[in-house]
Amino acid sequence: MKRVLGSALLAAGLLCTTGAFAEETLRGVSALPKNNIVTQSFLDYVEMVNAAGKGIVRIDVVGGPEALPANQQDTALRNGVIDIQSGPAGYYSGVLPESEAFTGATVTAAEARENGAFNMMKKAWRDRLGAELLAWNGAGIRYYIYLATKPRLDEAGNLDLKGVKLRSVGTYRDWFDALGAQNIMLQQSEVFTALERGVVDGFGWITFVSDIGVNSLLKARIGPAVWQGSPVIMMNAERYDALSPEAQKILQDASIELEAKMAAKMPERNAHEAERLKADGVELVELEPAAARQHVKLAQSVVWDKLNEVVPAFAAEIRPLLYPEN
Repeated sequence: MKRVLGSALLAAGLLCTTGAFAEETLRGVSALPKNNIVTQSFLDYVEMVNAAGKGIVRIDVVGGPEALPANQQDTALRNGVIDIQSGPAGYYSGVLPESEAFTGATVTAAEARENGAFNMMKKAWRDRLGAELLAWNGAGIRYYIYLATKPRLDEAGNLDLKGVKLRSVGTYRDWFDALGAQNIMLQQSEVFTALERGVVDGFGWITFVSDIGVNSLLKARIGPAVWQGSPVIMMNAERYDALSPEAQKILQDASIELEAKMAAKMPERNAHEAERLKADGVELVELEPAAARQHVKLAQSVVWDKLNEVVPAFAAEIRPLLYPEN
């Protein structure tokens, strides 16, 4: 009897030991298509985690917006349907207004970590979304206005968009309103057809517009660039907290490595994109210094004025950290 009991206890012990060291598998999803630079960076992150986390933690990407609509992914994350997600924080700014502070930031991801701004954002993610903010993988990505028509400039050299129809969504809307443009609310997938049919005269987009295949319909890119990308990688907080400290460290270390990798590659990627646009006949228009300063100032004010209105205490505390030159 003692031998049987001892064998049973040994078997139970082995099961517990095996369970304790079982590799954790996280279900991941991206909000943007696979060819987008943000999704590509997420896939890089997945590779880093899976390489460093063998036997400890791994991420299985179950798909992108075709598998789970982007506007449902934050809810799926909160409910534990998925464990980890990558995409623009602006997609859920209605629930997490603090997320737009990344858009109005002028510091790097590394600087935001060093000066405490990233920790403030992590707290907002926890409070609003029940999520652990892992990485800001949109830092360094900038935004331009793209036109299918020749741009108009006023006597002072400012961009004149009065009456111009621009495809719009989210933060663009307030900025385009301030520029006098007409907002046409459309999904990304509708941009090509809308340009082709003259439904819109242009749109706002990140530096890497070539990825969405509309270069043949464009006449100009208007600079200077504004804002920074808000895409992040986040994880269900309960699922994250249940991981071993070793697994958590692997996820966090990969986040910092990814941000550094993106920052290092961004100048080369920007230059390559500019060459692609010029080769496709797209004029790269840069406003003169005074008009350029006004262009950037207006874009920044749209973001920070909104944050001051919606989350004033948070905006007052984080603005000097993320937008120190103002």
